Amino acid sequence: MKIPLVVLCALLAGVNLPAEDVKTILTRMDEASQTFKAVAADLQMVTYTKVINDTTTENGTLQMQKQKDKGTRAVINFSGQSDARVISFFNNIVRIYYPKLKLYQDYNVGQSSDVLNQYLLLGFGSSGKELTESYEVSSAGEETVASLQTTKLVLVPKAAKVRETLTKIEVWIPQGMASPVQQKFFKPSGDYFTTRYSNIKLNPPIKGKLEFPLPPGTKRQGS
Repeated sequence: MKIPLVVLCALLAGVNLPAEDVKTILTRMDEASQTFKAVAADLQMVTYTKVINDTTTENGTLQMQKQKDKGTRAVINFSGQSDARVISFFNNIVRIYYPKLKLYQDYNVGQSSDVLNQYLLLGFGSSGKELTESYEVSSAGEETVASLQTTKLVLVPKAAKVRETLTKIEVWIPQGMASPVQQKFFKPSGDYFTTRYSNIKLNPPIKGKLEFPLPPGTKRQGS
């Protein structure tokens, strides 16, 4: 990946860059979306539950693939946690696999798949045009995240259906890049969760459709 000269000079000089303007970031996302096919990354998810004032932190991996029909397939693997599970998103089906129990559950999200895609594609593969069609986008200035200088974008969903699930989203975009290093999703209940990405690999090779094969002997819960 070529690093813009202005970014390279600033890094060498140890100078903080000002926050980029929203238009510049959205234009860069438009360009990146044209070649985006998939992403793989390590992730850390911090979930806050207001009613019990509890915060949990989980570490895992993400694989995501954008389909030609604009659908999304993704696998979030938390199998290394005490509450081990693998969450797969395949079009309208969300599958949760529990490796310690050798059980899985399927949920058909139906028409809510549009909302699900808001979670999955946000920042990865979304064009700037798509963001402005779905959100009111504004800048909250410059912040450092994981030693990277970023511009923090605030996204407020335009659709009432989405606002029933998400009141706003914050996205941190590193200088000169088009993909987020961190996202924060706020729910009407006061709950929120933050995802931070590292070791991001854009367009890793994936043969055919992204899958997560269930190990032999796995049973469907309730069957």
